[in-house]
Amino acid sequence: MTPGMVPNPKYRELEELLRKLRRDADVVEHALDKPIKRMASRQVWVSDKGGAAVIFERELHDQRRRLRSAMRDLIASVEDALRRTPEEVTPLEAAFGGK
Repeated sequence: MTPGMVPNPKYRELEELLRKLRRDADVVEHALDKPIKRMASRQVWVSDKGGAAVIFERELHDQRRRLRSAMRDLIASVEDALRRTPEEVTPLEAAFGGK
């Protein structure tokens, strides 16, 4: 640690957030896998080509893609914020939550 400096509370908060996001990423990214598999089995809901079930299944795939993308973007944003945040700050800066 640099003399006169203390750990940056904001940096520690971002580290913890990143840990939680990475831990939960797998669950979030696979949250829609089971319903998609059920729809693909054709034992849940079936319709003619272009029918409601087909449209719903397409939308379900799109929602899964968007959910996965959003989770990855969120992790990337927190990683970027962490890179831009100093690990140490002055005691006064720490008292105000870091920088």
